[in-house]
Amino acid sequence: MIGGWLVFKSVLALTRGLQSRSWPAATGVIRAVKTVKSLNSDADEISRQELEYSYSVGRQSFRGTRVQFGVPRALAWSQSGPAYRRGDSVVVRHSPSRPAISALQTGFSPFALLTLAAGGTIVWMGVRLLLL
Repeated sequence: MIGGWLVFKSVLALTRGLQSRSWPAATGVIRAVKTVKSLNSDADEISRQELEYSYSVGRQSFRGTRVQFGVPRALAWSQSGPAYRRGDSVVVRHSPSRPAISALQTGFSPFALLTLAAGGTIVWMGVRLLLL
């Protein structure tokens, strides 16, 4: 069950990431930014940003939090400094059929391939156990 969920979420992230390359763009504004800091295994400071942006498509307003498809926010650690600040203007790519689905960066994170492989392995092991 967990393996199937991982495969589904990974395929969805990969598909939407690929589709996002041709999605229309809207101008958005960063509404909130929270920088979370930690130390990695080498005792180097790393950080990740939790952000919220708003944008409009037609006469409807939307809010989003996704930077890129395929990487959970909790794992988006980086050694570089903050990339976004409150009030920054950003380009938001959104689905033409469902504008509430959006991202600030097109494409997908390589992390989606890792979760796809992990989910596929879990499914494969589960099927093997059932057939034995």
